[in-house]
Amino acid sequence: MMQRDESTLLEVSGLRTIFDTRAGAVCAVDGVDVTVRRGECLGVVGESGSGKSVTFGSVMGLVRPPGRIDAGSILFEGQDLRALDPRQMRAIRGRDIAMTMQDALTALNPALTVGEQIREMLEAHDEELPPRGAARRQAIRARSVEMLGLVGIPSPAERLRQYPHEFSGGMRQRIMIAIALASRPKLLIADEPTTALDVTIQAQVLELISDIRARLGMSVVLITHDLGVVAEHCDRVMVMYAGQVVEQGPTQEVIAAPQHPYTRGLLASIPRPALRGERIHPIQGQVPDLIDLPAQCRFYSRCPLAGDDCLKTIAMQPAGPRRMARCIRVETAIASQEAEA
Repeated sequence: MMQRDESTLLEVSGLRTIFDTRAGAVCAVDGVDVTVRRGECLGVVGESGSGKSVTFGSVMGLVRPPGRIDAGSILFEGQDLRALDPRQMRAIRGRDIAMTMQDALTALNPALTVGEQIREMLEAHDEELPPRGAARRQAIRARSVEMLGLVGIPSPAERLRQYPHEFSGGMRQRIMIAIALASRPKLLIADEPTTALDVTIQAQVLELISDIRARLGMSVVLITHDLGVVAEHCDRVMVMYAGQVVEQGPTQEVIAAPQHPYTRGLLASIPRPALRGERIHPIQGQVPDLIDLPAQCRFYSRCPLAGDDCLKTIAMQPAGPRRMARCIRVETAIASQEAEA
């Protein structure tokens, strides 16, 4: 029996998640493989509808009818999460794996104070709390104050009594992170943590996640549509398109020499101060219908390099050490880059 790699925290293999609709089955995630190592930050990038959030919602056990996991395995520290019953999964969700949602205002309960929401998380998952009485209440309050302070909320003891609507958008994101971190999870999944925030607050939230990751030795999955964010904060990147992983590898290598045409298109569409005055080149065309997916490469209709040999299902190809890409042009691209070097 092959020994499990102890550096691997999360290992997802062949994940397929489907949503049954009146129009047909929507294949939101199709054959996704992903690994998260201890202490690393993995960036997951792609357009809206690419399957990023559904992939990690599946990991968290948050897919509900009409959605269902149709195939694949999800191992966390070697434990098969799909084999757990709802009670066992709830014990892991929040304690060992925590997730922050895109919209903090709707994710937080408007009827409960911030302190009450942190308390709920601690009581559900912190086994080190005193069993009962004043000692338990004092421990919960002290930890709640500690968590708000950790994420940079000023006057944390006083603000425990406030409700979510009394905080700014950036502060609400920090509160959601504080709630997620209250039980000291081993893995934080941050789903578009900077949605609807201005640029300055975005930078503060991302630096906060990076700082806490370093201090707690926690693994982070950062889900975003912005490759620029990934370039600054992530060790590795996984690019998704139409429910599939199309490229993955060390972030700086993928950014410097993308092997999949979709990744190149994403990079070409990023505004850069150095290119002020030059036109941005958006990716032409539309994402394929997830109800009626084509048999060929899913990027075929939008790809500038597409040829007759792309009219088939394309598997992930080696694209260099520690790198993979779902493109039959990988070897040509590698040879071209080596020649240029």
